[in-house]
Amino acid sequence: MKLLRFIYSLQLLAPLFVCAQAPPQIPAAALAQLQVAQPLVDVSSPATATAEFDPPVVRAGEKTFYHVSVGATQNSIEWPAEISAPAELNFGAAARGEVTRLDGSRFRPLTAFAYEVTTSVTGHFTVSNFVVTAGEQRVEIPAASLDVVETNAGPPARRLLLEVSETNLFFGQPFRVRALLPAAAGNQIEALRDVQFNGSGFMTDKFATRASIENISHGGQSRPAYVHEVVMTPLTAGPMNISAQAFTAGRDFGGPIVISGQVTIPGGPPKYILLFSAPLQLNVRPLPTDGELPGFTGAMGKFITDKPLLSTNRVRVGEPLRLKFNFNAGTNLVRLVPPSAPRSREWQIIAGKPGQNLFTLIPLTDEATNTPAIPFCAFDPVVKTYYDLTIPALPVTVMNDGLPVQLAAWNADEKNLAPLKLSALAEAPGKSMASLKPLQKQGWFVVLQIVPVLGFIVLWRWDERRRFLEAHPEIVRRRKALRDLCIEKKKLQAAIAAGDLEKFVMHAATAMRIAVAPHFPAAARAMVGGDVLSLLDERQQGGREGVAVRKIFAAADAQFSRSPQSTADLMSLRADVAATLQTLEEKL
Repeated sequence: MKLLRFIYSLQLLAPLFVCAQAPPQIPAAALAQLQVAQPLVDVSSPATATAEFDPPVVRAGEKTFYHVSVGATQNSIEWPAEISAPAELNFGAAARGEVTRLDGSRFRPLTAFAYEVTTSVTGHFTVSNFVVTAGEQRVEIPAASLDVVETNAGPPARRLLLEVSETNLFFGQPFRVRALLPAAAGNQIEALRDVQFNGSGFMTDKFATRASIENISHGGQSRPAYVHEVVMTPLTAGPMNISAQAFTAGRDFGGPIVISGQVTIPGGPPKYILLFSAPLQLNVRPLPTDGELPGFTGAMGKFITDKPLLSTNRVRVGEPLRLKFNFNAGTNLVRLVPPSAPRSREWQIIAGKPGQNLFTLIPLTDEATNTPAIPFCAFDPVVKTYYDLTIPALPVTVMNDGLPVQLAAWNADEKNLAPLKLSALAEAPGKSMASLKPLQKQGWFVVLQIVPVLGFIVLWRWDERRRFLEAHPEIVRRRKALRDLCIEKKKLQAAIAAGDLEKFVMHAATAMRIAVAPHFPAAARAMVGGDVLSLLDERQQGGREGVAVRKIFAAADAQFSRSPQSTADLMSLRADVAATLQTLEEKL
């Protein structure tokens, strides 16, 4: 059960905190880059393929690698289980992977297949061309040739090197894994991309990844190498195999990198070649069950406990105080699940958020004189024993201040607790209810559920009408003209009743302008008598209506004329004006 609890702590408690160093923050430049529009991914172009041996010339018994690259996604390629090749060539370990490369202004997928090849026979060997299916396309893999000679002064085959800090581990013990790519001739360093560690039963720490260029000892000499380092944790016990694979990426380092020594970084676009390492075998032992102390949460390594600190040593009953603690480790491999909050009759203990390293303690009685001890322990894989890291009890003074001595019973399972009882009867009746039927079963509640639907329908119809009027603005103009014409006709009738000739002329001309404005369309004040006459038929233009229109607009324009106009007979035109307005109103 303890082992299962350990696995649960590692996998499900995602926000684990690191004692040695805080988790790295995402740089502001990287966050800004995420907001920039990225190139499109092209998966529709015709797929092409290449095939070659690296190196193409080897000695008998020396390893070489058969590389095939196809410009398509890995899932779309139907790759054969065996490669048709001369019987003298022995195909061994294989790897496959996919990378996205930038080609011009678009991203294109690239899938690579790599095989380890050896032979003890000299000669010229050729793996003939063959065809594979990539989605709906048929892609021809070209032929590749290999020369095996007795002596060869050429460089050896490039492959990844794999190093681990420990090969004999305990279950749950973090360890370093390094994938290395030694420099080529002239100390030329290439970056690695999409580094992948193959093997089951491991958890990789994404926050502890580190890339660097440093000198290593390889082939009996010191030479620079690109190093990709991660921290892994075994989650099962027993023998396990682990290997690494990655694509070469030229000078595309993809982020910050530490460079030690003199190296040469090649220019030009990167050439993505899939490389893989030989597997390493690890022995993972289960944790011993003898000697385990209380509070084990999977802590592995050597820790030094700092003195715990209290926010105050004088507190009232029910008033919280904080207990701060910290565990220092001498290595950044350590990830720590904090101790669990114990149960106490005198204290309520609340664990802080992951990474805060604190507990909130609330005294439940003034009888408490010390904070509770919090059990915790760790396992040292070097000496293979558990050791105690319990947070000790600290003296405190708890004051009562007239409050009840016992606020609450924290643990209801403890014995010798006072029996529960009902409180005294209330002195006055509480709020009364007309019915005990739940709200959901009352009739008005169903009607209430329909109200949002009706509101949505009304809103939808209103929006539909609004869109219709936006598409037909002439309807809005005609409706407004009818409303304004009605108001102006009332003012005209009032002027006639008062015998005010000046207002009669003004309101008659304004009413005609309002009636004809939507037809042009234009503002009513811009209309003239000719616009009104254009909406009358030929009979009306030559009849009484046309005469009335001309006289009304002539009198209305008289204010702009130097010679006075005779307006004595204009009031007699009120019947003709009314008939003209009726005709214009019918055309709106």
